[in-house]
Amino acid sequence: MGQQLTLRHVQKKYGPIWAVQDTNLEVKAGEFVSIVGPSGSGKTSLLTMIAGFEAPTAGAIFVGSQDVTSLAPHRRNIGMVFQKYALFPHMTVRQNIAFPLKMRRLAEGSAVNDRINAMLDLVQLGALQNRYPHELSGGQQQRVAVARALVFDPPVILMDEPLGALDKKLRESMQIEIKQIQERIGATVIYVTHDQEEALTMSDRVAVMRGGRLEQVGTPIELYKRPRSAFIADFVGSINFIPGTVCQTSGSSLTIRCGATILEICPTNMLDMQPPENGSPVRLGVRPEHLEIETGSVNSRNGRDTTSFRSRPDVPGGFCGTVETIVFAGASRIALIRVDAASDVVLRASLPAQLGELPERGAKVSLRIAPDTALVFDGH
Repeated sequence: MGQQLTLRHVQKKYGPIWAVQDTNLEVKAGEFVSIVGPSGSGKTSLLTMIAGFEAPTAGAIFVGSQDVTSLAPHRRNIGMVFQKYALFPHMTVRQNIAFPLKMRRLAEGSAVNDRINAMLDLVQLGALQNRYPHELSGGQQQRVAVARALVFDPPVILMDEPLGALDKKLRESMQIEIKQIQERIGATVIYVTHDQEEALTMSDRVAVMRGGRLEQVGTPIELYKRPRSAFIADFVGSINFIPGTVCQTSGSSLTIRCGATILEICPTNMLDMQPPENGSPVRLGVRPEHLEIETGSVNSRNGRDTTSFRSRPDVPGGFCGTVETIVFAGASRIALIRVDAASDVVLRASLPAQLGELPERGAKVSLRIAPDTALVFDGH
């Protein structure tokens, strides 16, 4: 069973550069927390300090109630899964998994063998235990690395971009497998990734770093629906930004002018911010799936229901625009629509794949923003 990990005012400086600044984070026992952020944000520096490969310039790191800040990596008893897996090529699957036990002088005995067998069963590699790493697929090597990190029951497991070398389909499959294994054994996991979708899929909470600081920590739903900044909204998922000006503020609702359009919205992130003043510039944030394309009546063509698109300038909270392109995206279609009233604004709308007739390139359409799905951010 995992233990709580606590970071208190952790900082790291390389020469004149602060890689990590005054970071506080508490990861509960058994929790899966992903750390994401752009390149250079400090996420890898934070992970290496937790692992003990780098010493913090200031601050303290606790595993449970033990201060491990000054302990060497092997004395922290932390499991680690590397991006390149770091398997020993001259060892079999079973020998690789047994290695951490051997280093702790626990490589013999029936209880140890039972533990190794349990790990092989957990990652479904019992039939391949005598193979060498070069005889395994990328996904199978990944499972060996996970089993090796788990076999000695570490209080905390660190994973550094562990799925980065896998293709998309295998990566998605391994995301589910790792999450299921983590939940089954109750491990505390800190997972570093540059893939936002991966973090949202796997995590109980996500910590977003920027410029060496934690910008926001929250559940995937909180980050997606109530981002505290335009950076978070843009980093976690896809979003459209539309410049506007506040006309009126009333409780949790705003009236915003965007070009020739007046919008009345109830931003979902207003709970976490001060309401903007009248006349102040803002950026309206709208997820592609929250842009509705207004349609006409459903009619029948060749025995099938289809939907005809037409311009609706009278739609409240709507924009008229011109379709620039439609892109196939599996379960949906992505439409890029240039707003007529602001030619420099191109909105990205997600259309359900089951929608009957899709608009063609060059078609005039109307877009509507559902008032309770919009986000608002400082225009500066």
